[in-house]
Amino acid sequence: MRTKFLIISLVGLTTLLASCMQNPQGEKAKTGEATKVEVFSTEYKQDVDFNNSSIEWLGTKPTGTHNGTISLKQGAVYIKDGKLLGGKFVIDMNSINVLDIEDPEMNQNLLNHLKSVDFFMVDSFPTASFEFSNIIPFDSNNETAYEVKPTHEIEGNLTLRGTTKKISFPAYIEITDKGLKASTPQFLINRTNWNVNYGSKSIFSNLKDNFVHDEIGITIKLSTY
Repeated sequence: MRTKFLIISLVGLTTLLASCMQNPQGEKAKTGEATKVEVFSTEYKQDVDFNNSSIEWLGTKPTGTHNGTISLKQGAVYIKDGKLLGGKFVIDMNSINVLDIEDPEMNQNLLNHLKSVDFFMVDSFPTASFEFSNIIPFDSNNETAYEVKPTHEIEGNLTLRGTTKKISFPAYIEITDKGLKASTPQFLINRTNWNVNYGSKSIFSNLKDNFVHDEIGITIKLSTY
């Protein structure tokens, strides 16, 4: 019985360690060179309701995960005749927080590291932004694995740490007389595309197990009401 218990414990530990080694789950955002984004008349503008909107992030490494939120500083979408035309958002990089560390000192240490030159270099780049004007109906044949069932693919430009890249990701979009509600399943961006290279095995070859996965999981909820 003791041997059986030991075997089960080792299997469980192995499974736990393997799960810690995995990247965040989700579809990788398609990434490329910056694209042209249309400018729309302010008559179609609807401001985002910050109280009902959120951005969540998830990072992983061999020894575990960290997660938190980050806030919008500005945000608006453009809607005409019940159709989404595009949107523009400014993200407050100083608002990044960590939700999984309860110890105040350890929490602050990680926050300081995330804001430092190793990661998001917040002193030099206090904001990030995303703007888009390309909204593509989602191919329903691809939706089987999603908890949030996408209706569209959003394509636009993400500017982070002074670098702008085109990304596209799936989103559920609902527009009523009240306004817009939108949400995404968790999708992944590769931070090294924006020169956030700390602890990346794809950049540094001698890290062994002291690395951080390149992919960051992002989940977005937006509402104008």
